[in-house]
Amino acid sequence: MATFDQLSEEQRAVVELVLRRGKDYEQLSDMLDMPEARVRELARDALVELAPLSARGVEEDWRGQLADYVLGQQSGPEATATRGHLRRSEAARTWARSLMDSLEQLYDNGSMPAIPEGERAGRARRAEEGSGSPRLAGVDVTKRRRLFAAGGALALVVLVAVLLWPIGVLTGDDDDGGGSAGGGADTAAVGTGNPAGAAVILGQGDQRAVQVQATGLEPSTRKFAYQFWLYDDQGKAKSLGAQVTDDKGNLAAIGVLPKGFESYRYFDLSREPLGGDAGHSGQSILRGAMPRIGQVKGKKVTRLGQVVLSPPSG
Repeated sequence: MATFDQLSEEQRAVVELVLRRGKDYEQLSDMLDMPEARVRELARDALVELAPLSARGVEEDWRGQLADYVLGQQSGPEATATRGHLRRSEAARTWARSLMDSLEQLYDNGSMPAIPEGERAGRARRAEEGSGSPRLAGVDVTKRRRLFAAGGALALVVLVAVLLWPIGVLTGDDDDGGGSAGGGADTAAVGTGNPAGAAVILGQGDQRAVQVQATGLEPSTRKFAYQFWLYDDQGKAKSLGAQVTDDKGNLAAIGVLPKGFESYRYFDLSREPLGGDAGHSGQSILRGAMPRIGQVKGKKVTRLGQVVLSPPSG
């Protein structure tokens, strides 16, 4: 797994010119004095190197098409076909989201391609909208940032861990982990205005991910969602992604941690208006002190640290 800075000089040049300058492969062929097929090959290979684990789950015949879509090199029927494949394939959506997380800083405002929801999720949403239910129908969290999405094998293991997470983690009964910035959470109340949560850090090789779960939150609406941050104060907050709750105020998500995450003092969950400023609003709901980070053991997914999240004091 490479970062953008670790790509070859040719690969970086092609990707930057595509995303920052809006060039297509044919234009780059003239600019760089190389065959168009070579430009395309460099671009596609670069994206595979950025997220190789999740790329393995994508059919080889589709990797090139998905790479072109993420780089804005498709339109018309070709783009329609790729969006159709994204709706059908969870593996394709996971890889595409991982790529856009890696390349987010290169996209001009509004130029990031849309990743359609899966067919099953789409059917469920349309059924919900048809029933007149007010719960989250049509909520677009991408106006703040994409939902958490860890890539590759680590994501699958973390997702299973979310489903099997013991309630003791949320209540503070599990004594394996760090403390919180605002004191222990006494209850795991659901939808009561007494929020509680926890964050678990996992590692595999050089990848690090955070698994977040919270209860007792005010259920998300069309106007606001929740955002998870690495946090020191309002002048230093780095977003890890936005998420919505279910209709009972429960939240569960996973996300990739950037290098240097340990330098922040806290994990922080805030309430944020949809479509508003992408920065931290100051409406912190839960917070927990960064735990001591353990070492990865071998090639297995390893639990490296845990912290209880509770309402910040003051």
